[in-house]
Amino acid sequence: MIKLIPPGTKPSLTTTGSALLASALLGSVPMTTYAYDSPVHIFSVNDVMGGFDGSTYGPAGAVPDQTNIICGLTDTCPTGIAPVTDKQGVTLYPVDSEFGFYVVDFLGAATKSKDGDYNEGFVGNIESGGSVVGLKISNTATDTYKVKPPLGTWCQGLGGTSVKCSTEHYTVMEHVLTCHEVVPYRFADPLTGEQAVLGFPPGVVNPPPPLDCSDAALDDNLTIIGNGQLTNVTPGVQMEANDNTTVLADIAVSEDYSVTLKDDGKPLYRWGGLIKRPNDIRLYARLALPEEWKVADADFQVTRAHLIVNHWITNNPNDQLRPEDLENEAATGRKPSYEIDSEGNWTSTRSCYEGDGDLIDEEGAPAPDFLATGTYFKNVRDSVEEGDPLPFSSDLIEGFTNAYYTTIERDPFEWSYNTSTDPLVKQFVGSLLPNDSLGELVSGPRWRLRANKFGQDIPGLEIPAIECSEPPFTSENIKYEVGEPATTVINLLDWDEEANDAPSPLSTSRGWVDVSANQFVEVATEASGGTPVTTNGLPMTDDFDLAVYIKGDRKSTALFSAQLQIEYEGEGPVNGNDYDVSITAFAAPERVLLGEASTVSVTLSNSGPAVADGAVSILGTTNRGEVIGPFMEMFDGLIPGNPITLELPWTAPADKVTTITFDASVMASGDINPTNNEASAQTKVRRN
Repeated sequence: MIKLIPPGTKPSLTTTGSALLASALLGSVPMTTYAYDSPVHIFSVNDVMGGFDGSTYGPAGAVPDQTNIICGLTDTCPTGIAPVTDKQGVTLYPVDSEFGFYVVDFLGAATKSKDGDYNEGFVGNIESGGSVVGLKISNTATDTYKVKPPLGTWCQGLGGTSVKCSTEHYTVMEHVLTCHEVVPYRFADPLTGEQAVLGFPPGVVNPPPPLDCSDAALDDNLTIIGNGQLTNVTPGVQMEANDNTTVLADIAVSEDYSVTLKDDGKPLYRWGGLIKRPNDIRLYARLALPEEWKVADADFQVTRAHLIVNHWITNNPNDQLRPEDLENEAATGRKPSYEIDSEGNWTSTRSCYEGDGDLIDEEGAPAPDFLATGTYFKNVRDSVEEGDPLPFSSDLIEGFTNAYYTTIERDPFEWSYNTSTDPLVKQFVGSLLPNDSLGELVSGPRWRLRANKFGQDIPGLEIPAIECSEPPFTSENIKYEVGEPATTVINLLDWDEEANDAPSPLSTSRGWVDVSANQFVEVATEASGGTPVTTNGLPMTDDFDLAVYIKGDRKSTALFSAQLQIEYEGEGPVNGNDYDVSITAFAAPERVLLGEASTVSVTLSNSGPAVADGAVSILGTTNRGEVIGPFMEMFDGLIPGNPITLELPWTAPADKVTTITFDASVMASGDINPTNNEASAQTKVRRN
């Protein structure tokens, strides 16, 4: 549904309407703001994707109606494979797709084919009153394969346990592996850079000799397997992106750690002996966009864009929302607050704890590091410009410490607002829903389904209800309970223009409807119907194309609905075609009091064939011949078959009882039928 948003200042009743109308129709039309709410998409088995060709079980995909993606509904399951019924009584059906991997220890992983094994997960419709209201999803176990340390992304323990051993930030890895600090904040002195000397306190009998942390730096001499020393992490120069399917190429290794490149070109530091490859359940939802966006040469400026998803809290912080197949690291949620000193260093504004769990007590529980107020989050004196380690990652370039990435003073699923007016103080507050009254918007949530854990550099820790309380947390101190209903609202205009060296493709309507205007996705194929399909298998139509990745949720989770809420502005497309615009309803209040503020409303329809632009003029005349107005409202982008209602304010005379006749007329330069362009209504002005 499209609504015209009234401008901040309405023409007054004394404005000369004919002059305004002439300027409008001569071409000096002001920008008009529109609000659009898409139809609500209800998730169902029809949305389940089968492969990188854009195929779906239902009719919306680039290759539609592929019923062999799910067995047990229309297609028979193979021997040994059968639907299951969960504790809520929902029947879940096995899925066969390409979104998983075959793995071989010490060799690597290969993308699955649709091989008919139906081992990629389970899905089933949630019904209420005979109607589908959502979709249950359950993943199969994540596949893993062993590698020689430090080539892996997870560290393996006895008994099948594992912990994440990879990060995009050198300082986080360094904090786990050694007491040496390239960017000082805890062991090393942040003011002088002097490294710590660790020893036992006096009185300990026969202690081992002290450890000078300056002698404990990591080995940063990275050699690319089969390709010499790593000196440049620009993709394509020495290495290509590595999707964790091999450690035999596109990986550099030292004695202590290894480095690969992610799809976005960022380095991934790793030091484990295991690699995990999840079996995704991927969903495709197509949400209608405004029809005028699809007119040739239309290019509206998008000023607000929210995606609203109703679902259950998941247990995996990596369940992705991928609008138009985009990933977006600029959408961060709420990060820790900080103060900026005269040198540009950032320090914490409150006491908190690290959540990385790198210290374990004798009972096996995490022993978190305490972060006092004033802890360095950014130490510009020790940012790395060259040398060992080479500044591949943002933390080394900018001087960010491990504390900045692992303090639990954060929430990746909140909208973040800065409440401080002091440019040297960043005091962030959060909200699960957008709330501009809180302060200046910093970022919306991560483009993820809301989960119970932090993710990223605090991967396994649940988010506490009491922020900065000491881990481990009791069950009463968990903020998000898995399986509870949630509404996630993400900001589709979150974007780092500097990092991406280009504006967001979603900042204008073209980037939504034309994949050639979206330089951040790669089209791999076009289906037989002509629909482009990205390398990730997402169809790219002239509507809003959304992919949802569910990964690692062995316990079933649920998705219910998705909807777009957009505001955009512009003059609309230039069109030289004819149309028939008419006034189909015109209403004024039957009675008003002396001096009372009120409105008149006019409904405009367009019988087409082209989109209409023009203006409405309204003139009021009392029974004594006195004139009220004229006043007017302009419109553009009026789509055939999609009427709009404009409301125009006015104030009744304050001194005389009277009857006012309002005459409305619509003028549009391409209108082929002027006989339906006028209407009248009456209002009586009375005393109390």
